[in-house]
Amino acid sequence: MHPPYVVLAFGVMARLARSAVRVERDLAEPAIWDFARHLLAETAAGSGLDMPPPAIAPPRWDHWRWARDKHFATDEGLGQLGREFPAVAAGLAREIGLFRPGAPGSFTHPDTTQCIYGDGTLVRPLYAPPVSHTVTDDDGTSRVLYPDPRTGELRPEPARRFDPDLQPHHGRLGPVLTHGYVAWHARGPAPYQRVVLAADHIAAPGQEAATSVRLAGDVHRHLGNGIKAAVYDGAMHGVHIEQMMRRYGWLVLAKTPNAITQGPTTLVNVGGKRTRSYPLGVVSHDTRAGACHHQLAAVDGAVVELGFDETGDPVVTAALERGPVKRSRRAGGQYYFNVAYKVPCPRGSFVTWQSPHATRSSDTTRPHNLRIIHEADPDFARLYGLRNDAESFHSNLKRTLIVDRQMSLGWRRGLLDIYCFALLNNALTEQRSRQARTAPAARPARRSRLGAGG
Repeated sequence: MHPPYVVLAFGVMARLARSAVRVERDLAEPAIWDFARHLLAETAAGSGLDMPPPAIAPPRWDHWRWARDKHFATDEGLGQLGREFPAVAAGLAREIGLFRPGAPGSFTHPDTTQCIYGDGTLVRPLYAPPVSHTVTDDDGTSRVLYPDPRTGELRPEPARRFDPDLQPHHGRLGPVLTHGYVAWHARGPAPYQRVVLAADHIAAPGQEAATSVRLAGDVHRHLGNGIKAAVYDGAMHGVHIEQMMRRYGWLVLAKTPNAITQGPTTLVNVGGKRTRSYPLGVVSHDTRAGACHHQLAAVDGAVVELGFDETGDPVVTAALERGPVKRSRRAGGQYYFNVAYKVPCPRGSFVTWQSPHATRSSDTTRPHNLRIIHEADPDFARLYGLRNDAESFHSNLKRTLIVDRQMSLGWRRGLLDIYCFALLNNALTEQRSRQARTAPAARPARRSRLGAGG
C-alpha cells in the first residue's frame, strides 16, 4: 500500500512527535496528509528519484510497526541502511561545503570543515529488567528463571514486558543494563549544518572505541582524503588511535590520560609536581664543540626535553614546539605520520622528526602517550569543541523518547530510532542548504537622503 520511503518517513516523524500514535492521528487530518503527500512527491521528483508516489490514504501505526518488525529493524534492513545512509550523508556534507579539496586546512593545522567527531551514548530501556534467578540442574546445566510477581513460582519467561537484549554497560554512575550506540558527525560553522555520517550499535560492553573505529571505515569509503582529523573522547586509547592513523590516514584528537599507565615510564618534575613521562630516546646534532645530545620524552601527550636539577632528579627543561606534520603511504596501503619538533639548544636549535606510531605491531604504548595534537596545543582547543556537538545530538535524541528511555524493545529497534532521528537531523540540514541556495541575493540597503538621523 505504501512505498518503503513513506513508511520510513512515518518513523522519522515519530521522533519529531515523540509518539507514533500521535503521528497517525495528525496524518489522519486530510489537510495535513495532503500537504505531506505532495511534499514527499515534490521532494522525490526534485531530487531526481524515480519512486512511486505516496498512497491516497495516510500510513498508520500498524503499517509502521509491521514494516519495522519485518524489514527495517532486521539484520537485512539495518544492513541496507548501514550501506546506503553514509553515502547519502557524505553527499550532503559536501553539498554544504565540508571536506572540499581546496579547504584552507592541512595536517599541521586542520580546519574544522575537515574534521569528523564522534561519541558513544547509553540509552536505557523504558521497562526495568525483571527479577531473575539462575538455577543449576542435576546435570550441571544452568537456566535463568523468572519468579511470578504474585505467586513467586519460577517461570521460563517473565510475566511482564522486558527487553531481552540488555547488556551490563559501565557509565558514569556505574554498571547498568542498557543499550550502547555510537555515531560519527560533521558540521559547518552555521546553524543547521550538522550532518550525521554513520551510526551503529555497540555489540558488547567495553567495545565503544572498537565499534567507532570500524564504523569510521564507512565514513572513510565515501569521504576519503577530505578528512584530516577525527575527534573523540578518552575512550580512544593507543590501539584505537594507531588503527585510525594507519587505516584511514587521519589525525586523532582525544583526551590525554591523566596518568601514563602504558609502557615504560620515568618520574620527572614538572612545576614541582612528580609526573610520569614516556621516554622517546636521545636525539643528537653536530656543533662546533662536537656532538650534542638531548633526551626527549612525552608528558601528557606533548614532547619535552628532559634534564637534571641540582639534586640529580630528572626534570622537564623545555616543551618542544610542534612544526609541520607529514603523512606518507607505505607500499602495503597503510598511512604513516611524522611530526617535526624544534629542539632549543644554546649551541644552536635544530629540528627533529618524531613518529607517533608504535615501533612494533604488538606495542601501542607510543601512540597512547605521544599525541600529535595534545591538550596544550592551541589547535586542540580550537578543534576539540566539535565533540560537544555529539553530546548535543545524543541529548536531543533522548528528548524524542519518553523520560529519556528507549521505548522500543531490542537494540535493533533502538538503532532504527537513531537512524530515524539522524534522517530528521540531515533533512533539516539539507532543507536549510536548499533555501540558502535558492534565496535571492540580498540587496544593499539604500542610504536615506536625510542621512543617518532620518
